[in-house]
Amino acid sequence: MPVIDPDADLIARLKARDENALEDLMTRRLATIHGLASRLLNDPVLAEDVSQSVMLKTWTESPKWEPGRAKLLTWMCRVTTNLCLDMLKKKRPLYSDAVPDIADSASTQFDALQNKGRTKKIHAGMAALPPRQRAALILCYFKDLSQNEAADVLDISVSAYESLLSRGRVGLREILQDEREIL
Repeated sequence: MPVIDPDADLIARLKARDENALEDLMTRRLATIHGLASRLLNDPVLAEDVSQSVMLKTWTESPKWEPGRAKLLTWMCRVTTNLCLDMLKKKRPLYSDAVPDIADSASTQFDALQNKGRTKKIHAGMAALPPRQRAALILCYFKDLSQNEAADVLDISVSAYESLLSRGRVGLREILQDEREIL
């Protein structure tokens, strides 16, 4: 059954090499792609590089695109995930252009500090997971993709995705439990 793509209007224009279509695609989808890459890599500078690569690949591959096989966004998320997983496999440099977050000293609300600490622990726990498990969790909880779409992004079967997601949940729960025992 053919897939109905909300970006079908852009696909035809991209195939026709309409540069305005690329600009429209970036306006529509760059934030989603950058967000996915940022969460997978935990590095906004590398996420920008990946996002630009995905947009360039979308432009260069658009003449070959066959509408109805998959949503363009699903394909772009798959490319993003694969590029991020490849980067994570490689050794990362010891230097970084990322500037550390500085705590806001003006904030005195205890709840805000507690939530910030919880968020940091979750991000640290996510970073400790194997990359494919982290990707499965991000696609499910942060990108709100269906299991079919997430499995397509990871290029695996739905049952393999469910297994990966389950292992990721268990792994994150164990990491966060270990964190509580240390405190």
